[in-house]
Amino acid sequence: MKYYVEVEGRTFELDFQEEGELLHVQVGESRLTLDLRQVSHPSLYSLLVDNRSYEIFVEAQGDEFNVLIGGEMFHLKVQDEWARRLANIQRKTAVETGELAVTAPMPGAVVAVEVTPGEEVKRGQGLVILSAMKMENEIKAPRAGRVKSVEVSPGQTVEQGRTLVILE
Repeated sequence: MKYYVEVEGRTFELDFQEEGELLHVQVGESRLTLDLRQVSHPSLYSLLVDNRSYEIFVEAQGDEFNVLIGGEMFHLKVQDEWARRLANIQRKTAVETGELAVTAPMPGAVVAVEVTPGEEVKRGQGLVILSAMKMENEIKAPRAGRVKSVEVSPGQTVEQGRTLVILE
């Protein structure tokens, strides 16, 4: 099955084939072997890519995902082959307007807040630094906008899904 994954403005075509419990993926000229196991519900996974181990947190929001790998946050938009064809036929474009709650991808402690209400932010700009599992993770703006409110403060402990910052 083919999927199209958009990351940081770049789109990758992924072709998956199942083989027993293993999953193979073709990305361009590279063929990788994957083994993905859920460690803790709902969002902690263990991922082996060609025998290299990664611990990842995944927060799903429809066809979009916030994925934390090795302390780095990625915002992914995923479409299967049919959804992509339909979107291309209809020439839909997502309008990035309105309020957007940026949430904690995992439980942790707020180390720092890097923005203030009223501040204009760019896509990818750091908003909050969250400490989880002995790692500091910078939570970045998924789009450009203005900070409407900051919902947390340094030293505060937050649960997964807790609103950190609201953009408008």
